[in-house]
Amino acid sequence: MRYPTRSCLSVAFLLWTSIARSQCILKVPSNPLTAQGLATPYELTGCNQLEFADQGAFVEAAILDPATGSIQIYNPLVINAGMVAVGQGQNDTSTAPTTSSGTNSSTHHSSTSPSTTVHAPSPTVASSINSSKKAATTPSAGFFVPPIVPTIPNGAIVGLWFGSNANNITLTGDTRVCVNGVGDSVFGQFAYCNGQAWFNAAKAAVQQGLIKVPAPGTGSSGQACPVTRDFRIVDQDQSDNVVTTYLMIGNDTLAQNTPANAKANPDAEVLSNASDNALLNEFIQPSLGCTPYQNPCTTCPSGSSPGLATNELQSNFFPPGGGPALVPLNDPMVLINGQQSLQKVNLYRDGTGQPQANNNNASGLTYCQQFTQSGLFINLNQKAFTNTSSPAADQATNLFTFLAMRFSMSFGPAPGLGCTQLLNIDNPVNLTTDGNDVVTAATINTQALQQIFSGLTNASAVTTPTHTSVAATTSASPSGVRLETTAPAGTAATTTSPAPSTPSQKKHHHHETHTHYSSGAASTGAVGDPTSHSPSDTSAPPATPTSPGMAGSTSAPTVTVTVTKTVCPSQVPSACRLRPDAEEEQAFVRLVVTAYVLYRSLSGYDDS
Repeated sequence: MRYPTRSCLSVAFLLWTSIARSQCILKVPSNPLTAQGLATPYELTGCNQLEFADQGAFVEAAILDPATGSIQIYNPLVINAGMVAVGQGQNDTSTAPTTSSGTNSSTHHSSTSPSTTVHAPSPTVASSINSSKKAATTPSAGFFVPPIVPTIPNGAIVGLWFGSNANNITLTGDTRVCVNGVGDSVFGQFAYCNGQAWFNAAKAAVQQGLIKVPAPGTGSSGQACPVTRDFRIVDQDQSDNVVTTYLMIGNDTLAQNTPANAKANPDAEVLSNASDNALLNEFIQPSLGCTPYQNPCTTCPSGSSPGLATNELQSNFFPPGGGPALVPLNDPMVLINGQQSLQKVNLYRDGTGQPQANNNNASGLTYCQQFTQSGLFINLNQKAFTNTSSPAADQATNLFTFLAMRFSMSFGPAPGLGCTQLLNIDNPVNLTTDGNDVVTAATINTQALQQIFSGLTNASAVTTPTHTSVAATTSASPSGVRLETTAPAGTAATTTSPAPSTPSQKKHHHHETHTHYSSGAASTGAVGDPTSHSPSDTSAPPATPTSPGMAGSTSAPTVTVTVTKTVCPSQVPSACRLRPDAEEEQAFVRLVVTAYVLYRSLSGYDDS
């Protein structure tokens, strides 16, 4: 199904489409990490790139100069196999670009290539499209504007990442440094080439002070700006798909979305990938008064762009105060025939610069408990999100209803994360739809989510409850997570919390909406785990809440969690940690214990 909203939007983000059951095969050109390889179109078979909404494939490259720390984004073009280059005869099937600079001597196993110069299409390229079509003597699969050739410094490290609007994408061709999954079990919509080497080089450059990764900052409401590994904004399959956009000119000609091509073809249709990165960069961050991390991009209409690689890099050095989300064992993209695979998890993490996992710190249960932060965050920002346009107007009326729908599907049963089963709780989101199944309203049971999250933070605390006359407390911890404990109705509390909604059994339109799996080892940086000091160290998952029925009770106190800053807002590499230091952790644990004591006291629990 195509999006009814397909148009040439400045924010080219036609997203979360109904996913076709297509088996898309993408041919990687020879020497894909070189300038010549990057400028050679990738050929798609089994799917139709012109039907991009549910079949399109997208490629994104990040080019790092380790000598200077400069990063540039470049989007290689994807075409249908058999398409003809504009200005080229029908019988000339060569798709490789030409350059006037020296030959590229790097091998496929190397991540370096010598410097080349950019060759932009002639200003008359757009006007020559029609004449090229007329010159074709036989019907063709369509046309493409020859890609520009990127400038790649000597010794540069190039990484490639892939996204797809279909269910799966399988790489063929020159894939010697590419990872598509494990054997015949592909990741799905995601793949990468040379990703691990790129992140290793980028992290080293940050430590050397060559790359200055900007801090996410604080939004207009005082909240920490979210990043891609943030439990507040991830869904069921994080860290997948890309920001790349292409142009479709006249329904049958594909081109890179360069400034020149965009200017020459103002009526061209923008093709985009259903991407969590684009959702964050183009909708969530602006609505909160935040600015995305961008780098120069010759194939982007504005001349700069965020990217999957740079979003992950920023998340690595500025993890959120609520704990970084990392790809877990129950992410459907890392399952093999429905079974969990630690090998596949770690291959996926390699391609996104995430630390290696083990069977404990990639727990799906722990992830679901921390994923509750997303529902709380969406509800907390309901006003701002309601006043922001919907990424998919045919599915939800605004950003709030869209995010609520996305969270509901991710939290629910397969193909969601299965949090409802793991936590033994009803879906905490109640969605209202119109006759066209467009979500028009949503209520989120924040009380249920708060109880689950407070159970996580209290999992490692051992204490004896003490009765207290304090009605309500509000404290901010050094980790940037603020806990607001509110007494139940009928007590002396002076503060209130959002009223919980009633979970509903509304049908889930999984076939209509592409919602990405929230993957993230909830363990890393998890609140309530003061013993872990590295990204791969994790405490055992906390026990499942024993009284899920309390989620609908109005007599229990609530704990509102607000992330107010990132854990590591420092550009000094030695000061950048993936977790708070011991002093901060101890302070935060004391805060958690206090909240726990108050919670049990107000709830009438008696451990005697």
